[in-house]
Amino acid sequence: MIYCQLNPRAKASVGQTVRLSDVAEITDGGVLEALTIPCPDRVGVWRLKAMTIIRLIQQTCPGEELTMLGAPACCIHRVRADHADPTHPLRTFAAFAILAIGSALGLAWFHSDVDMPGAMERVYALVTGQPLAQPRLITIPYIIGVALGVGVFYAIPFPKEVTPLEVKLTEYQEKMESAEAEDIPDE
Repeated sequence: MIYCQLNPRAKASVGQTVRLSDVAEITDGGVLEALTIPCPDRVGVWRLKAMTIIRLIQQTCPGEELTMLGAPACCIHRVRADHADPTHPLRTFAAFAILAIGSALGLAWFHSDVDMPGAMERVYALVTGQPLAQPRLITIPYIIGVALGVGVFYAIPFPKEVTPLEVKLTEYQEKMESAEAEDIPDE
C-alpha cells in the first residue's frame, strides 16, 4: 500500500529536474521519490494533477495499491535560478519611502477632512471639563497610538503570529494560481 499526498505548491528552478519528492510526500521511499515528473522547462506556474501522479506511479509500480491524499493538484512555480540582484536594497528603500510618504499624506488629509484636532479638543474638554491649552500635546499620544495600533495589527512585535496581511497574501496567491496556472500536458 502506497500513500501519496500532493503539496499544494512547489518551487523549482528552470533547468531543475522535478521529482516526486519535490511535489509530494510518499510512504514508499526510494524508487518513487526519485520518479521524474514531466514539467515544462520554462518560467511559469504549472498545475500538476493528481491523476498524472497516479498514472506515473502505476507505470512504475504496477499492481501496487495507491491512496492519494490532500490537494487534487500541485502548482509548480518554475522560476529563474537565483542570482544576486544589486538593485534590491535600492528598490526596497524606494518602495518603503513611497509607502511611508503616501500613508503619511493619506492620514494627514483624512485628519484634515474630519477636523481631527477639533475633535480631540472636544473629547479632552468632555473628559476633563477644561479646554485644552496646548492642542498639539494631545496629538503626540494619538500619533504613538496609531503607530502602535498598526504595529500590533500587523503583528510586528509578535513575529510568530499570522497577520491579516499574510492571510490576504495567501488568498491572493491561491487566486493567482487558479487563474494563471497551466495544466501540465499528459504524455
